[in-house]
Amino acid sequence: MENNKIKKIYIAVSVVLSIIIIWLIAGMLKSNDHSDNDSLKDVINNQSDKKLFDDAPVVEEIVTVNTEVIQDGLKEMGTLITQEYYFTQVEEYKSTERVWIFDSKASFIFSYDGVVTAGIDCNNIEISKDDEAKLITVKIPEAEIIGVDIDHDSFKIYEEKEGLWNKLDMTKYNNSIIEFENAAKTKALNKGIISKADESAKNLIESFINSLIEDKEYSIEFVSK
Repeated sequence: MENNKIKKIYIAVSVVLSIIIIWLIAGMLKSNDHSDNDSLKDVINNQSDKKLFDDAPVVEEIVTVNTEVIQDGLKEMGTLITQEYYFTQVEEYKSTERVWIFDSKASFIFSYDGVVTAGIDCNNIEISKDDEAKLITVKIPEAEIIGVDIDHDSFKIYEEKEGLWNKLDMTKYNNSIIEFENAAKTKALNKGIISKADESAKNLIESFINSLIEDKEYSIEFVSK
């Protein structure tokens, strides 16, 4: 009798353990199914996102040149001096005064230093563009003489001669300064100051424009105005 009771208890415990083991195995399988389903969903979602990304239209950023910015920057430069011609000039000043039939002469030889400047007025530059051809056109005026400056501190007198009644008059000499400036201007022109100023202006303007544009594929063309 006692043995039958023990046997029934053993059978009951075994059944309970079997049920617990089966429940645990079922739970593990269900968890794996959820995990696989989540992974599958992630793959599907990633593929869907990738498809949407691939199908999305490609927006190409177009970089254009702002000619107004370039124009304003050039105007701020004002008169652009692009070439200088330094000179040392030797001159002879003569003065003659006549009293009746007699002449009295006075003269002196002197030298002086100075500089002739040439350049362009940037207010007269015009900028246009062709975005399709990637071309910037610069209409530029021809360079011109900006000024002639004589260094009065550089004057040196080498020889002086005064007449009997004709004394050296610096007032008369000062009136000749304009003639000296014109002589220096002529010499600078003969030395090609204008063509050199034109070339220097183009180089400076080209560098300035390139510093303002992002698209370096644009080329710059200069046209005489």
